Amino acid sequence: MDADEFFLLFMDRLENQIRGSKQEKFIKQHFGGVLSNELICKGCPHYSEREEPFLAVSLQVKNKKNIYQSLSAFVEGEMLEGDNAYFCAQCDKKVNTLRRVCLKKLPNHLMLVLKRFEFDYDTMAKVKVNDYCEFPTKLDLEPFTQQGLRKAEKAKEQENEEAFQDTYEEGDYPKSYFEYKLTGIVVHVGFADSGHYISLIQDQETKDESEDKKWYEFNDTDVRYFDPKDIPSETFGGQEKFSFEINTIINIFL
Repeated sequence: MDADEFFLLFMDRLENQIRGSKQEKFIKQHFGGVLSNELICKGCPHYSEREEPFLAVSLQVKNKKNIYQSLSAFVEGEMLEGDNAYFCAQCDKKVNTLRRVCLKKLPNHLMLVLKRFEFDYDTMAKVKVNDYCEFPTKLDLEPFTQQGLRKAEKAKEQENEEAFQDTYEEGDYPKSYFEYKLTGIVVHVGFADSGHYISLIQDQETKDESEDKKWYEFNDTDVRYFDPKDIPSETFGGQEKFSFEINTIINIFL
């Protein structure tokens, strides 16, 4: 079973176990976020959206040098035009419309799933995507949220972008709301049909608030200190080590 499949199954069963207790909202409070499926009409002023809860965000890594490119592709959307134009019920006609997905509400604990496995229809077999893909230790998600996208679109509409005032409007989230730091990584060692998972976790129990919190590698019963300087070589992919491909499957941000 893939790591993200296991995570979602585990959360589902845990949610069933705590239903009816004082902690029944624990998972949604700490891990739950909300996506917005938007339809932005370009041929008229109308707009609609459908909210969708999530516990993890799945990102493409194939042909993506870093997860910022992955996130940009995630929110890019597509234009519905011509024969595929969206029928606006309020205008009673088809109009060119942007359909996209973006992050509307962010969770306290963010899980990013890097899609390292895909199905090859030529060979009719599951394959592993070993493309090199970087990720930072600090992540700013504002450009990929509903608030950030609307702010960028507003700036683009200005005749002179330099004159755009980057101010917060009523109901906007503060800058700190979008900022995350890397605290855990799930790594797959092996091939599409076989392999092994290793977890790299930053110590959260220590009272030390500096950047030098210790990292540990959890490899079954073996637990050892892990040097975070080795994160690029051990988790970004794009290389072979002992005939096995090593790739990050899940990033955990707080």
